[in-house]
Amino acid sequence: MLEALGGLGGLGGYGITSVILIVIAFLCFASIVKKLIGNIIMGGVLFWLLNTLGITHMVWNTVHGMVVALFGVPGTIVLAIMDLAK
Repeated sequence: MLEALGGLGGLGGYGITSVILIVIAFLCFASIVKKLIGNIIMGGVLFWLLNTLGITHMVWNTVHGMVVALFGVPGTIVLAIMDLAK
């Protein structure tokens, strides 16, 4: 029946497969980004809590901001340990 209509044209086998692969890639990318953003937010909240509760007194500068943004909670913990060690 599709052959009588000229096939699927541009939406043939490769088109449908491409759409499915793009959707799967987008969902995987969105999942990874969601986890990273959650880790960054939790790192920032932990940084704030450690300062607010008086456990450490870390200054917020560009380097600390980049460490928290890149590494999240583990980066904040390393910064706190380094601050306690000095």
